[in-house]
Amino acid sequence: MFSQLITSLAPHFAHPGLVPLGAMMVASPIIIHLINRMRFRRVRFAAMEFLLASEQKNRRRLLLEQLLLLLLRILIVLGLLALIARLLLDPSQLSLFQGAKVHHVVLLDDSGSMRDRWGETSAFQEGLAVARKLAVDGAKRPGTERISLLLLSRPSEPLFTQEDVNEDFLTRLDTKLENLKGQATYQELDVIAGMEEARKLLADDRAAMKTLHVVSDFRVRDWVSQGTIEGELKGLEKAGINLNLVRTVPDTHGNLAITDLSGDVHVAAAGVPLRLRVAVKNYGKELAKDVRLAVFQDGQKLPMAIVFDKIDAGKEVDREFDIVFDVAQRHVIQLTLDPDSLDGDNARWLAVDVPPKNSVLIIDGDSSGEEAFFVAAALAPDVNITGYAPLVEGVDYLRRQPLNPFQSIYLINVPELAADAIEPLKDFVKSGGGLVWFAGDLVKPAFYNDKLYEEGKGLFPVPLAPSRRDLPANDGTNPGADFRFQADHPIFEKIFGEDNPFSDLVLVSTYLPVADSWPRDDNERKDGVRTIATFRNKQPVFFEHQYGKGKVITCLTSAAKGWNNWASGPGAPSFVTTQLEIEKYVARQDRAPERRTVGQPLDFALSPTEYVGQIEIRSPKMADIPVLLNATRGTDKPSDASKPGTDKNDTPATGSEPPARPLDANAPLRETFTETNAPGVYTVALLKQDDTKEERLYSYNVPVDEGNLEVASNDEIRKRAGEVRFDIQDAGSFQWIQGRELGDENGVRTKLLALLVILLLSEQALACRLSFHPKQLAAA
Repeated sequence: MFSQLITSLAPHFAHPGLVPLGAMMVASPIIIHLINRMRFRRVRFAAMEFLLASEQKNRRRLLLEQLLLLLLRILIVLGLLALIARLLLDPSQLSLFQGAKVHHVVLLDDSGSMRDRWGETSAFQEGLAVARKLAVDGAKRPGTERISLLLLSRPSEPLFTQEDVNEDFLTRLDTKLENLKGQATYQELDVIAGMEEARKLLADDRAAMKTLHVVSDFRVRDWVSQGTIEGELKGLEKAGINLNLVRTVPDTHGNLAITDLSGDVHVAAAGVPLRLRVAVKNYGKELAKDVRLAVFQDGQKLPMAIVFDKIDAGKEVDREFDIVFDVAQRHVIQLTLDPDSLDGDNARWLAVDVPPKNSVLIIDGDSSGEEAFFVAAALAPDVNITGYAPLVEGVDYLRRQPLNPFQSIYLINVPELAADAIEPLKDFVKSGGGLVWFAGDLVKPAFYNDKLYEEGKGLFPVPLAPSRRDLPANDGTNPGADFRFQADHPIFEKIFGEDNPFSDLVLVSTYLPVADSWPRDDNERKDGVRTIATFRNKQPVFFEHQYGKGKVITCLTSAAKGWNNWASGPGAPSFVTTQLEIEKYVARQDRAPERRTVGQPLDFALSPTEYVGQIEIRSPKMADIPVLLNATRGTDKPSDASKPGTDKNDTPATGSEPPARPLDANAPLRETFTETNAPGVYTVALLKQDDTKEERLYSYNVPVDEGNLEVASNDEIRKRAGEVRFDIQDAGSFQWIQGRELGDENGVRTKLLALLVILLLSEQALACRLSFHPKQLAAA
């Protein structure tokens, strides 16, 4: 009984080892009291009889006063014990005396920023150490505590759930933590979602005292910029959960990060320079000098380096560079920085699928093909220079040949289209192909309005007026260039800037106007059609809009013949550049290797008529050992494969669930690959029905924001939390673990000192009253 009482009391002290010794010292005043009562020898004589009769009258009062003095001395010993052993008692935790266990839930942040390193350790390793020390201290009092351990990347899948803390648990915990070393993810994780899962776990344990330890680096972006953090903290407090925030990082560390590696990879071609862009950001507080990036192609370092002389603190800089791929195949580009505190953002990958050429179909409504010639010449004076291979054909080509091989299609001065030509064209654009319209004297506005505009739902973006119109001559009333381009649009920003003379050299005489009833203001219509250029008289001429996955660019003047001098006049250089930029803008991008963020799953939905369903995946960490998956047809109900501990082929018990509907023979083959934490390029091979393999590349990079290692201060966190009460522990400090019930230690010590003073004064006063003090005789 005594040992159980001591065990239940020990968790309330920072130095629980002193509790048994202090409990034994409580007996010292009792022993002294008993000794004092036994040290006198009774001697009876006549004079004492009178004194004993007098004593009987005051015996009860004296006994009570002596017992009170004894109690005061016991309380003084207990008070000294509480001060020395550091009592940490919260009134809400008195349930411990009734035998309830403490339930600690440790939510361990394993996001990308927790890979922050300094010296021989990292933020994540410090977090693992916190979890272990918490368990080691709890094991000193077997049967009093339980622990649940959650990773922020998988909070709904605890590593341990309500485990009794003892030596056996410590052994299993050590094994698990050892396997976790260096296994922090590269992902950007949601701390609020993690705390929600922890709250749900603790809500199921109503009898225990509940404490949530959030072990994290507490970056500003998560704890200060996060707008909903206060609401979740209030939810924890309302649920009666003690919150303890444990830091793993002592201070903000400087960090350089590659934040972007991109380019127009969808128009890459063998032997043609591909322009790429790289951006580097200095997340530190000091100037970074002589920042160098190494460039790798297919694992081989290139004899080139990208150098930034300096990057100011908090600033991002970028640089463009060219790479030439000699061979038409899939390539991987990697850029790397010198090592620093965070390794994940020191490298960035880009996958490029390089074909021999990019095919472009040009349909000319005029049998002479003169305008198509100008456009084709602009796109490809030599296929080895631009990588484009234009094919000029008549309108019937749309009906007779597949359109899938082309990146984009130009329709120049086409009067009308047959119904069996419109549908393939729609399918082509919906699937991601690009479409460019140029007007001309053969265009029939009534047909375009009826069959192509389709009340704003078709391939053509605007309704046309019945007839063409001449652009009024520049008589000085409305001076300036005939074209007024939006200089910030990607097609025109590099061509028609404020200092570019080509705008003034392009002269337009005729155009097809939009219908008078069509609102000119894009914000008024809100139909998804954007006006990107107008004439001098403010009539729109260039438009862009989205149709399915494809982009459509429309010009209401001719491409080259008769209506302007753009292709053949002094402004011809801008015509060539504009056509190249238009093609780059509208060319289909759905076939370019995808760029993704680590952690995003790979979802496959394969046509059973084209693919067998066998999927082979090679990840950056295990390129030599592929993962084999088999895609299967899904049902109309959720797959059981998403539930832990079940197999997608398991059959539910009769009556447990409604039966699935019969499988559709044309339903896609589906499978999901979730192990995408490592940055780099993932290679996927899909087995087709003809026994060939289709290879796809996916480049995975770390989230940009994870490179920002700025640590939130205690004051910033408390300000964001509002009135919610919680504790914050400094990085590297483990003293709180020995008194982790998180009571108000300073408040308790102050009250104990005041109580001790009162007890000591009371004891002295009472002792003085009960003791004998003979009066001193005056000197003769």
